[in-house]
Amino acid sequence: MPDATYLTRAGLAKLQQEAETLQREKRRLSEEVGRAAQLGDLRENAEYSSAKEKLQQVLDRLNELSWKLAHVKLVDDLPVKDGSVVVGCRVTVKDPATGREQTYTLVGSDEADPATGHLSIASPIGKALLGQTANAAVTVQLPAGPRTLHVVSISR
Repeated sequence: MPDATYLTRAGLAKLQQEAETLQREKRRLSEEVGRAAQLGDLRENAEYSSAKEKLQQVLDRLNELSWKLAHVKLVDDLPVKDGSVVVGCRVTVKDPATGREQTYTLVGSDEADPATGHLSIASPIGKALLGQTANAAVTVQLPAGPRTLHVVSISR
């Protein structure tokens, strides 16, 4: 796993809410497993097997969330160094080949949503933009081939 989970305050609240919901689901499924176990032979008890499988999935996700929540770094609190791109920054880039400008917010992978302009720092464009400054030309290695972007502006 990565060293840290980079989240905004909104992303942190979302993960905390998911963990609370899963805790309730865990209690409900534990009771369901207990009820199903009372139905008899566990080797041929589909209800028991199904409840146990669902419970295991919930436990796995809870473990993952626990690790992430224990290693959260709020991007809202990270310092911006010398006007360079860091997690949590809004970056406007221009593609000289098309003349099109696009604004991205760099976030951790848990909050990434390219449709809304939230790019993961683990994505090819996110990786290429980290540490760059305004007016920099960045070459991004994409599956379709290299693409050059110019950093127009950086804001918080």
